[in-house]
Amino acid sequence: MQPLDLSHLISKLDRLEDGSRRQVERYLELIKSRNYADNTLRSVVAAVNRFLASLPPARQSALGLELVQTTCADIDSFVTSARGRKLAPNTINTTLSLLKEFFDFLLEEGELPRQPIRRRRHRVFAPLTLPKPMAEEDLVPFFKAIDSVRDRLIFLLMLRCGLRVSEVSRLRWQDLDLAEGTVRINDGKGQVDRVLYLSPDLGQTLRAWSAHRPAPDWLFPGDGRDSPTLATRTIYRIMIRYLRQAEIAAHYSPHCLRHAFATQLPECRGDARGAQGAHGPPVAQHDLTLHATLRVDQAATV
Repeated sequence: MQPLDLSHLISKLDRLEDGSRRQVERYLELIKSRNYADNTLRSVVAAVNRFLASLPPARQSALGLELVQTTCADIDSFVTSARGRKLAPNTINTTLSLLKEFFDFLLEEGELPRQPIRRRRHRVFAPLTLPKPMAEEDLVPFFKAIDSVRDRLIFLLMLRCGLRVSEVSRLRWQDLDLAEGTVRINDGKGQVDRVLYLSPDLGQTLRAWSAHRPAPDWLFPGDGRDSPTLATRTIYRIMIRYLRQAEIAAHYSPHCLRHAFATQLPECRGDARGAQGAHGPPVAQHDLTLHATLRVDQAATV
């Protein structure tokens, strides 16, 4: 991927004046030098903006001038506003964690008098829920609705290899070894690399897409304006379109296909090593019906 443009990221902090903006910039430079992922830097900026947007106008102006004047009451306002806007508890807690790390940095620099975030006072209880895989009875109609080789490949990579949507988005041709039937994921979540095997239907779809190779580098190139690769939000919209075409009423995200991969592992023949680091092709007994549905020659368009 293209290197992160830090100046462009900082420009999104339009509620902050120069002094406060520079404090955030220094923090981002520090964590970038410590090899934090680009998405973490983007999340910090999003957290600061989300926090400021939740405050009353007077406090927005005051903290825009001096972010170090943030108080516990300001954090109270953020949590109350976020709950009122039905933000998910995990989103609220993640925002608080990101802000707390930033405020800790200012404390260490001697620029903040006290930490405004108190765990017991501000953290929101987040119930633990089970992962939601796509139901087996919905998998077949969903893939039947897909009439594009590219789109079929995108969702097969999630279902057969358990890839995250961000990992699919940034795949390069050099990550694939069709002769060995493997795909290498570089710098995955937690900056972990792994190698996964390709199932027969996935390998067949990959070879069909390779024959049309729309770009020499990226497996799924973007439009070239904002990103060289297909955006994750675009993949989400594509999935929603196919769900509607298949008349599937349940709500699914691309990540549900990754969970479907994980739930199929116990039913697989041979040695199942888990979704986090599987090194063998999970070929489930009940995949025979699905495999017939996923024939690449059924796709109408590239």
